[in-house]
Amino acid sequence: MYDKFLKYPLGFILTASVLCSAFSLQAASFSPQQLTAATAQWLKQQKEVPEGAQSQLSTLDPRLAHKQCDLPLEFSFAGPVSHQATVQIRCQSPQSWHLFVSARFSQQTEAVHSLRNIALGSQITADMLTLGQTDLRLARGSLITDPALVVGARVKRSLSAGQVVTLQDLCLVCKGDIVTISGLNNGLEVRTVGIAQMDGILGDQIQVTNRQSNRTIVAEVVAVKKVAIKF
Repeated sequence: MYDKFLKYPLGFILTASVLCSAFSLQAASFSPQQLTAATAQWLKQQKEVPEGAQSQLSTLDPRLAHKQCDLPLEFSFAGPVSHQATVQIRCQSPQSWHLFVSARFSQQTEAVHSLRNIALGSQITADMLTLGQTDLRLARGSLITDPALVVGARVKRSLSAGQVVTLQDLCLVCKGDIVTISGLNNGLEVRTVGIAQMDGILGDQIQVTNRQSNRTIVAEVVAVKKVAIKF
């Protein structure tokens, strides 16, 4: 008698559990905030997004009605991926729907910025520069990470306050500069003075005239007003 009595509530509990599970699946509802968060989570797993990049998503209109879907949501890129992309969210249930979310990607790195407007031809001093964050993917030119490396260089194009300063904006050695020429000869460092015959930035090969011998040689720019040769 007790066994029969106990079977009924147990059966009722199991039936109720199945019904609740089915109802939860059929009534899957996603708010605009949940869809945006799900997109952000999906982006973290995509190899097309540069490693370490930060994603900034456009916000879906909060007034948008909650979306129902009884199947897993599908995410895909709707077009090429560069510093920005469009993500498509799709529901393939009988009442299918899709939405689009825009994303921007940024990779922050530390680089030298100008503290104020700097005119063409100005010589860089330490108080003109500062370190700040910049988006690596939007940078144009070779970034400078240590202001001390370019103190004494000249500006080849006008710079605005707050602008990222690149090596291409400067000449570490300018045509007509008196430069130090150094090199290793049989393990000994040899130094002399020369006159630069062209502009150059770090790593450039430029022509320099030795003031003692009056010979023109090719040397590599290694620092502000310094070049090096190989014997």
